[in-house]
Amino acid sequence: MPQTPAGILSAMRSVSPSSPRLVWHGQDGRIELSGRVFDNWVAKSSNLLVDELDATDTSRIVLDLPPHWKSLALAFACWQVGALVVLPEDTASPADADIVLSSRPRPAASPSGSLACVALGSLALGWDGPLPRGAVDFAAEVRSHGDVYQGQPVDDDAPLVEAGGRTLRAGDLLDTVTLPSESRDAAADGPTLLLEPGAGLEQALAAALAVWAHGGVLVLVEDGVPVTDRLLSGERVTGRLGTA
Repeated sequence: MPQTPAGILSAMRSVSPSSPRLVWHGQDGRIELSGRVFDNWVAKSSNLLVDELDATDTSRIVLDLPPHWKSLALAFACWQVGALVVLPEDTASPADADIVLSSRPRPAASPSGSLACVALGSLALGWDGPLPRGAVDFAAEVRSHGDVYQGQPVDDDAPLVEAGGRTLRAGDLLDTVTLPSESRDAAADGPTLLLEPGAGLEQALAAALAVWAHGGVLVLVEDGVPVTDRLLSGERVTGRLGTA
């Protein structure tokens, strides 16, 4: 059972790669990503991080993003290049951040760091509005990057997330998630779990690791989109992860 981001991506490529792994219900509709498609987005994002933002295995990358399918792809891309994901506690970013990935309007990139603006619309082809000076337009640039990441493997025990003064590894994140017992045995293909709207990005990252470590499907719902019986039955949800 894969317990690390690298192991999860490897399984997505090799075990039923056309099966859904991530479903997003947003204000602009439903998006379903298979294991192959999610891995493809991670690889493209990894190549963008390295080629355009000079990311390395010593980089600290701020994810100023809400829970979203693009946020998960970018987090796994950070981990694929060996970078540490930093979750800001408020609107400010840590002063020692090397790269900031943000879905909100921001000042120009600082001389000591890089900025990528991330349009969250699923079909967005570029940033909506003026791009800050020195910033990279993620949506406009990511599709031109390679579908395969050929960087060196990273340490499986490397820290993944810094949040609230804590540094968390894969095991630490997995320890924060308790999968419903009935969902673990619901199907041979793994559980289909919905993360309740209103969860934070740290919760979404932990849920993704836990669900995908069991070969399951994660359903994310944008805050403000109602979780209806029709949605639950349509996605065949076997359990729900709360926000507490």
